[in-house]
Amino acid sequence: MTERSNEYLLRESRERYDALVHYLPDGILVHSGCRIVFVNDAAVRMLGAASAEELLGKVIFPFIHPDYAHLLEEKIEQFIKAGRPVRSAFKKFVRLDGSIVKTEVHAVPIMFDGMPAVQLIIRDMSDWIRLEETLHEKDDLYKTLVEHVVAGVFVEQNGIFVYLNPYLVKMLGYQTDEMIGRRLEEFVDEEEMQALRKHDFFVNNHGEKQFPFRIKGKHKDGSTVYLEGNSSMITFDGQRALLGTVQDVTMKHEREKMLLQNAKLYQRIMMCMPEPIVITHNEKVLYVNRHAMELVGMSDDSSIVGTNLYDYIHENDRESVKEKLSWTISVDEPTSFAEGRIVLTSGRVLEIEAANISIDNYMGKRVVLSVIRDLTERKRSEERILRSEKLSVIGQLAAGVAHEIRNPLTALKGFTQLLRSKYRDEATYFGIMEGELDRINLIVNEFMTLAKPHLSPFQPGNMDAILQSVVSILDTQAILMNVELVYQQQGELPLTSCNENQLKQVFVNVIKNAVESMPSGGKVQITARAEEIQGGQYIHIQVKDEGQGIPQELIRRLGEPFVTTKEKGTGLGLMVSTRIIEAHHGTIHIQSAPDEGTTVDISLPVL
Repeated sequence: MTERSNEYLLRESRERYDALVHYLPDGILVHSGCRIVFVNDAAVRMLGAASAEELLGKVIFPFIHPDYAHLLEEKIEQFIKAGRPVRSAFKKFVRLDGSIVKTEVHAVPIMFDGMPAVQLIIRDMSDWIRLEETLHEKDDLYKTLVEHVVAGVFVEQNGIFVYLNPYLVKMLGYQTDEMIGRRLEEFVDEEEMQALRKHDFFVNNHGEKQFPFRIKGKHKDGSTVYLEGNSSMITFDGQRALLGTVQDVTMKHEREKMLLQNAKLYQRIMMCMPEPIVITHNEKVLYVNRHAMELVGMSDDSSIVGTNLYDYIHENDRESVKEKLSWTISVDEPTSFAEGRIVLTSGRVLEIEAANISIDNYMGKRVVLSVIRDLTERKRSEERILRSEKLSVIGQLAAGVAHEIRNPLTALKGFTQLLRSKYRDEATYFGIMEGELDRINLIVNEFMTLAKPHLSPFQPGNMDAILQSVVSILDTQAILMNVELVYQQQGELPLTSCNENQLKQVFVNVIKNAVESMPSGGKVQITARAEEIQGGQYIHIQVKDEGQGIPQELIRRLGEPFVTTKEKGTGLGLMVSTRIIEAHHGTIHIQSAPDEGTTVDISLPVL
């Protein structure tokens, strides 16, 4: 029973051993007397056999690479005598198809079927060796790339340089051994480096892969080298390190500096130019001079620079402006002045003319420089000249017409009065005739006023006294029409050189028009104050009513003869007033809108 039990246990142990050996991932090969007596499944696959039967009983020599075949017998004999496991020198095996398998082999002396034998544990290292060779190739590739790349490369660890490529060493004028082991701060601006190291990338490095930087470097000869690059955290020799790549951008820096100086020079020149200048790029405003800021009503360019140009262009002119700018960019010729409209910050629309020219290199960009001219004064001057010409023509006409009309008019009026006394029953008709004759006489008198030369001597006049006198004259008429005249002097008014009677005639006309524009009653506000306009001192008088207003189509024509909103008006009163104000070197401006009233602004220079 004991022998059967031992045989059973031995067979069971052998079966477990066989199962373990056959399922091992490493090849197991046993040879005795240089013949193969056992192979597991992994060894069968490794040697390219279909089954173990193809290998059992075969001599082991054909499976050993020729590089090791001559050592085989000697090694086996020494190995068996030593009686202890060793790592075999057989690094290559030959498969049945003749291909080579690179291996790692461990040999163990055993007894197999009562005979001395050698058990080889074979691990296929082909994949590992290929991987190792690939890694070596990549290492060589990376090393070659870093050594020959046209950029400086360094590795800093624990505050000192542990690697620098030749390009960086040459960039700073040193030898490699002069920089290895030294601190980074020794070769760059220390204050700038300390500021960089306070960045979160160096302090915490929460997931930031790269950190771009610009810093001044120190060349060995003492000159400054401007550096620009990127840095990232890596593992070097098992420890955390900083990998940096840098480029010498000294020439770029000098070029940018030169461009900046040129731009500042342009700006200084343009700032002193007497006309508004605007520089734009891709519809964005890059620069405006002082006159351009004054034109749009701003004192600081920070609220204009960077904004869209078309925000200031009238919506009806944007397409034409866009076409002109595109044409300017495409050619190298300036455009002629063209009229347009811009919208001021106050919302007021201003008529201007502008000419454009392209500049190839302003801060490294191709831009458009626009010269702008305010047409407001020119338009007003043209209107004044046209009006003056009309007045001159009318004056010449009036001189002849008034003289020719007045004599027969006097006769007609005398005979009308004579006939009235004779035909008392027809008094109604004579009253109408006398009224119409008086109206003709009034028109003739206004013609005579236009015909008279305005060369009356001017004397220092008190504007407050003139206005109070006019208000007192018209106050009674205003009360009868349920209109309140409110006069307010805002501050002390300086004296002005004037003809008081002529100015009174102007203010009577203007205030009377304001009163008559409110048949249902209302208020006329009259204010006077001193103010500075374009460097000169003026007295500004404003008359504002609450009347029916004037249609826009008539505003521009006011002051022309027989242009009026009154049923029986001639328009000559405002024409005479305009001529008087111009003779005093002043201006008169009328603003009005239907149902919103009318505002008349008069400005007269002070002494």
